[in-house]
Amino acid sequence: MAKQKDLQLEGTYDGVIFYKWRGKYCMRAKGLTGKQSPVARQQASVLGQASALSARIRRALKPLLPGPANRPMMYRLNHSLQQWLRTGQSIQTGPADDIAALKGFSFSPGKKAGAFYAAMPVSRSADGNLVLHIPAFDSPNPIHPLPFDGNIRLHIMAVSCKLDDAHDNRVYETNLDIQYTGSPLPAQDLLLPIQTMPGCINIVALGVNGMSKGVVGAVWN
Repeated sequence: MAKQKDLQLEGTYDGVIFYKWRGKYCMRAKGLTGKQSPVARQQASVLGQASALSARIRRALKPLLPGPANRPMMYRLNHSLQQWLRTGQSIQTGPADDIAALKGFSFSPGKKAGAFYAAMPVSRSADGNLVLHIPAFDSPNPIHPLPFDGNIRLHIMAVSCKLDDAHDNRVYETNLDIQYTGSPLPAQDLLLPIQTMPGCINIVALGVNGMSKGVVGAVWN
């Protein structure tokens, strides 16, 4: 800190702050207090956007999510959405048919983010609607955990959220019962009337017999 002996000034002049400290006149360069670096601003933007999007998705999927409120799951979903936003897919104009950061996300308490597995891929129909592909059921059973025989109940939900409009959220919910006695059942496709649109993230989640719950697929645009 340089002492100012000749000028008896206080205030800011040409980016230099002149002030009096302990009876002596001093000066220092004006700092960048209150300003964030571009990297810090970008990080804050990602955190805020992920948190807001996570809240919208959780509200939409509330009938499927296990209760009561699960804060660890919320933090895991926030983190997965942050990972996705950092890939840059959300600023692409073209479609992305697989959001790896969300696929396999488990809503079950105590599970890791990618701990959910069901062999049911998600695609788009010719007119842009979501399609859930349910595999053939035979032995060994392609979904875990499930009983070898009996009723397989799928609680299926699809949600679409427009990133730049917090009020543009579309939700579809249905249940599908499959009677499986151990005899082979053919594969089937289930049309979900949620049309993919520009600027929207689309998520398909399901619960299996009220036990395992998670995301089977997520697409962008």
